[in-house]
Amino acid sequence: MSVAVLKDAQEKAASREYEAAETLFREYLKENETDASAWAELGYVLFKQQKLYESGDAYAAAYDLEPENPKYISLLANALAELHQFEEAKLLFEKASALSDNPRCHIRVGDMLGRMQKFDEALVLYSLLASDHPENPSIQNRMVRVYEALGRPADAAAALAREMELREKIVQEAPTAKDWLLYADTKARMALWADAESAFRSALALEETAETHMRIGTVLIMQNKTEEGLAEFAKAAAFDPEDFAFLLMQADVLTRLELYEESIHYYSKALELRSVHADAWAGIAYDLLKMGKTADAKAFFEMAKASSSIRELPWADKLHKSEKTKALDEALKE
Repeated sequence: MSVAVLKDAQEKAASREYEAAETLFREYLKENETDASAWAELGYVLFKQQKLYESGDAYAAAYDLEPENPKYISLLANALAELHQFEEAKLLFEKASALSDNPRCHIRVGDMLGRMQKFDEALVLYSLLASDHPENPSIQNRMVRVYEALGRPADAAAALAREMELREKIVQEAPTAKDWLLYADTKARMALWADAESAFRSALALEETAETHMRIGTVLIMQNKTEEGLAEFAKAAAFDPEDFAFLLMQADVLTRLELYEESIHYYSKALELRSVHADAWAGIAYDLLKMGKTADAKAFFEMAKASSSIRELPWADKLHKSEKTKALDEALKE
């Protein structure tokens, strides 16, 4: 019976029916509390619903059962990073690094240093990693960010050029869809929009995903092909209309593209799935503020605060998590 429940839970997760999967995983774990893998799978479906604290608890349960397993250490570290517990996450990534040859664990240590504004330390770490792994473009990617944060544009440009060289080499060999996505993303960061679109379409030809449609939509909009771009966003949303986290991501991207009405559309679709979520309400408030609708923005901002008091991150965390909330606080202060 338990095996059948676990299989059903995994099938629901694979088909992106996350609420149903959560229920089944919890049912299975009542009788199988020592199954670390199942706890990790529960953590994933909770994360996809943006239940961040509950997700962290599930990953912690997997870690407690197998505290020397680099996979579970990294999953818990990622969950803590989502909750802005960067120091704790860094310590766990360091532990994973000592147990694994995977350079990604070391890279994530540097990421946490960056999140804590320790850019000089991060740069030292990434420089050492680049020496040990000269063909790894992800390390160059991180060095770009750190150089930008340190106000060293020439060094950032050189690191970006090196990243582009390495990613181009990968796609010329036997690229996967993910390789094309990363290559396209690098082109986009260089503002080579047409090249990025072509590369994203190469990724799409290998594997159709919601994210790829959204990325194509973004670069189309950057080429002033707004109608075509929004059609790609619609395709992305239709790919999995109940993926709450992805709908929020789409809305956030459209906000950055200054398409505020379209952003509100996707925040609203997310809220139809789950009405209590501070990020979504704050996102709508910010869009309304940018549209000059201050009174409406204030009302939605109050909804964000009310949502946060019920669940999700404490409001104090929200204030340092989001530039949107900072802007709203400043514009709407009494």
